This record gives sequence, C-alpha cells and structure tokens, in this order.
Amino acid sequence: MSSARLLTSRLSDRRSVLRTGMLGALGLVTAGAALSGGRANAAGIHGQDVSSHQGEVDWGAQAAAGSRFAWCKATEGTDYRNPFFAQQYGGSFDAGLAHGAYHFARPDGRNPDGEADFFIDNGGGWSADGRTLPALLDLEGYHNLPANYGLTQPEMQDWIQRFCNRYTERVGRSPIIYSNVYWYRENVGAWAPDGAPLHIAAYQAEAPTNLPEPWTAWDVWQYSDAGPFAGDSNAFHGDEDAFEDFLVNPNYRPIGR
Repeated sequence: MSSARLLTSRLSDRRSVLRTGMLGALGLVTAGAALSGGRANAAGIHGQDVSSHQGEVDWGAQAAAGSRFAWCKATEGTDYRNPFFAQQYGGSFDAGLAHGAYHFARPDGRNPDGEADFFIDNGGGWSADGRTLPALLDLEGYHNLPANYGLTQPEMQDWIQRFCNRYTERVGRSPIIYSNVYWYRENVGAWAPDGAPLHIAAYQAEAPTNLPEPWTAWDVWQYSDAGPFAGDSNAFHGDEDAFEDFLVNPNYRPIGR
C-alpha cells in the first residue's frame, strides 16, 4: 500500500463526526464534555467499534474495562481491507466479546453489489453462534468528496437497498445501518431499508431522540470517540435477552421500526 493510500484509509477509518459536521457548527457538545467519568448516560450493554486507526488492540484490557462487543472495520469500497482486521476481529472474540464487521460505504463507485460481495469475502459474514454481531453498513461523508457522493436521494436509497439485498441474499441477514441524523436526512431522506436497525452516532450526554426518519428509536448509540473504550464507544439499547436476540435472530425487529 502506498503512503498516500494508507493516509487516505486512515483518515476515513477515523470516522470522526467532525468530518461530517456533527460537532462544532451544529452545536453538539464534544465527547469529552458529554461524558461523566468516561461513560455517557446510557443504560444498556456497552461496547465499541475500531478500525485501522487503533492498530492492534489490547482486547483483554477492553474486556476488563467493561466492553461487551466490538465492531471491526473490514473493508471500504471495493479495494480497501483493514490491515488490522484479523487481530481486531479474532482478538475481540478470544477475549470474550461478541464481535462483528463493518463496511465503509463508497456510493461514488456506483457498485453496491460489488461492495457487498467484497465485504462478505473479506470477513463481513455473520453466523447465529451467539457471539457474532450483525454486519454494519457505515454511511457517512468522506473527505474531499461531496457529502452525497454525487447521488440524489432516490439514487442513494437505491444504492443502500441494493447493498442490503445483495448482502442478505448471500448471508441470510440484513446489515444494520450506521449514520448520523444530519448526514442521513440530507442525503438519504425519510427512508430506510425494511427491518434495518439503527446505529446512531451522536456525541452527547443524554440518549439521542433526534433521529432520522423513519426510525423512532435507536438500537445502538455511538456516544464517544474519546473513551472509555478504544476507538468509538457504543451502547446497545436493551437488556440481556434483547442483546441475545440481536445476536442470533436473523429476523430481529428493530426497536424503532
């Protein structure tokens, strides 16, 4: 990998909401101000997501800190693989966490079927073993590209639906959708794939209620990129029974749909 390509991948890996305007101009509090004692005011089960930005993660330390699950970036577009994916995905599982993979969407490539296949073929599968999270489709802006990747809202909806259809066709379960309310409303609109749970990015002290339509509640909340866990910290919106259902049920029904 060239140094330029590595820099590009690490920038996109960071998944900082500063890049998409969630902080600062939109007036949301910073993660540091929002957290009390390193943890947001979120009930539920806590975990994290990581990418190549974190490199090799000490998963024993993450488990000791209270992390119960981890999404690990596997792929981006149709040509980028996270070089630390094997250590992150396997290491989190070995430390007792539920693990899962996520794909950073690049709709500018106009190839949702190809991206779904690339993701699946490079670690993005799923199994009902009680230890594997549903796959996550990461939808957000990308540096130096238009926020909408040059697509209209109907075109973006079609891209997302085709990715989900292809993924479900091969794996037997639809991915969940990760985004923030502002990017999603502007670039996707009041639409979501049928049955898709919401993983909402909102770096604030209280659980978010401002959500993209048609969701009325979130299933997972990404509340910080500054701890308590490596990468981004998340909370699952439910109890142990709900979390087990989330892990094993291919027909899991989102909380807010």
